[in-house]
Amino acid sequence: MAVPKKRRSKSKGKIKLAIWKGKGRKMANRALSLAKSILNEESKFIFNKKEVEKKIRNKETTLDIKEVDNLE
Repeated sequence: MAVPKKRRSKSKGKIKLAIWKGKGRKMANRALSLAKSILNEESKFIFNKKEVEKKIRNKETTLDIKEVDNLE
């Protein structure tokens, strides 16, 4: 014999939705915080800006004319 399904109450649905939205909010805050710290040069999470600049300078001094043409 067929048995009707139990439905989730509105309050449980609202709780689950709030948790789901809260997780998104938390990740957005983390991303924003990381972006701010990178812009303020306080973060070494992704890369160290000074090291990257040194590598770029070293590459510029060793570039040949052929390599410069290929870059453009």
